[in-house]
Amino acid sequence: MARKKVKKAGKTRGRINLVASILIGLTLLVSGTGKILGIEETPAQVVDFISNFLPSIFITPATIYFLFDVFVPVVIPWVEVILGACLLIGFLPRLMAVLYLPLLAAFMGTNLWSIMQGGYTTCASCFGIWEQYFGSLTPTQSLIYDLVLLALAIVIIIFQPRGFLSSREWLAKRRKFDAATLKPKIRAFSRQLQKLGAKTMVYLNLTLKKAKEHPRIALATGVCLLVLIACGITLVSISPAIPKNGARVEVPVVSDTSVSELSETSAAISWMTDRPTISSIEIYSEDGTFIITITDKKPATTHRLLVAGLTSGTNYYFRILSEDKQAISGEHSFSTLAEVISPLTISDVEVSYVTNTDATITWVTNRPATSEVQYWDPISIDRLTVSSDEFNTNHAINLTSLKAGAIYHYQIKSTDAEGDHATSSRLAMSPLIGKPAPGFTLNSLDGRTITLSDYRGKWVMLDFWIWTCSACRAKLPLIQEVYTRIPKGKLAILGIHYLGRESIIRTYVKGENLAFPVLLDSESVVCDLYNVHAFPTIFLIDGDGIIRLIDPEFSSAEELENILNTMLDAT
Repeated sequence: MARKKVKKAGKTRGRINLVASILIGLTLLVSGTGKILGIEETPAQVVDFISNFLPSIFITPATIYFLFDVFVPVVIPWVEVILGACLLIGFLPRLMAVLYLPLLAAFMGTNLWSIMQGGYTTCASCFGIWEQYFGSLTPTQSLIYDLVLLALAIVIIIFQPRGFLSSREWLAKRRKFDAATLKPKIRAFSRQLQKLGAKTMVYLNLTLKKAKEHPRIALATGVCLLVLIACGITLVSISPAIPKNGARVEVPVVSDTSVSELSETSAAISWMTDRPTISSIEIYSEDGTFIITITDKKPATTHRLLVAGLTSGTNYYFRILSEDKQAISGEHSFSTLAEVISPLTISDVEVSYVTNTDATITWVTNRPATSEVQYWDPISIDRLTVSSDEFNTNHAINLTSLKAGAIYHYQIKSTDAEGDHATSSRLAMSPLIGKPAPGFTLNSLDGRTITLSDYRGKWVMLDFWIWTCSACRAKLPLIQEVYTRIPKGKLAILGIHYLGRESIIRTYVKGENLAFPVLLDSESVVCDLYNVHAFPTIFLIDGDGIIRLIDPEFSSAEELENILNTMLDAT
């Protein structure tokens, strides 16, 4: 009786452990795969959490790269996937639960810090790309979920049957391979082979017996078969074509067949014959349908015929015929060129604000096409789409209920009746474009006081950035390279750093050898003036102090230099 109770208790512990392992394992697999597939840089909450608790002595370009470009977006997701897979299959579940505790503590610390700081509407990209399809959790919801996972991990540690390094029962069992089950099948197959061999030997013995009884007949039969085979091979290989009138003629030998001068509707076919002859080419389609036959005008050894009236982008087959229309070549093929259609293009993009929260985007395509605008707030993962299925060359899409004064990114897409697509580059819109840039005065890292109005008369590029932002760090070397190329009398480049500790910013700027002025917006005054909430954000201001462009898209120093030169040349 006592044994039954112990056995029943063991099964109950195993079932509880199994449920907890499956729940944590699925959570880790979903979280890890979502981050591997979706996260391009470290989430803002994690960056802020680490930068606020990491000592200044560790703030170097190398540690920044490792933490924010390798450890958080790459190492941690793969650790989650491995732990989740081990828990699901039951491989060392108690050890996996213990290893999961430090990771869970880090997640809980990040969410608790986000709740205490305020201002974060979602958790630190807990489930990566899956959040785009199923929604995201708030820091509070994520913290509660982490507490549930902590309880489940403790359940696994306590209720796992057997030792600390034990695996689930089905995984720990080792089954020996039993070859005895294959023996009956092997014997049956051997018997079939023996029967077939026996029948074959009976037929061979009977044939040999008859040959011995009648040797002359066997010899004559063998000789006749050999002669018939030799005659058949000879006739097939060397027999000439015999026309209907009975006169024997030799077949021309064709060589050097080629197709040239291919176009959308025509092709030139050339070939050689071993003697002067009048030849033809027979053209037919891929399904065998006859198209046309073209014939030489006079006997020749070098032949060239132009085939016209064909369909573009089509496979054709042909063979060469003799004067009596007998095929004297094998089958050849060629394909006409596909019809060249000019690509669908988008041009003359303009944004006009009807009110501070409503805007109209217009553009022109080179042929009738549909209209679609995808737009988004840079600080949000949600993308909104407004579209029209009508085919037009002049397009207009109205956007309503925008955040007052906010900067939005947008992309235009049009599709014509043939299914060809045209997509614009990523653009930015804001009520500030076309209006005077708000004035400001800030201190720079080198101790100077810089006022925007000091640069009146030449173009100014403002780069709002944070040292903890990987996208910002990727663009800074490109901006530095352009800074050394563009004449200082035409363009001024100013970097504006959002908040942060001055000592850390100074260390980073020195480590990256940035020569352009870096201004400290320590109280977010200028960022608020320009409605900047996502980083990096770039403003281009002309010599009259008017904002002309926000967030131009570039991936190299050459692209940025071309954008700036285009703006400079236009004035």
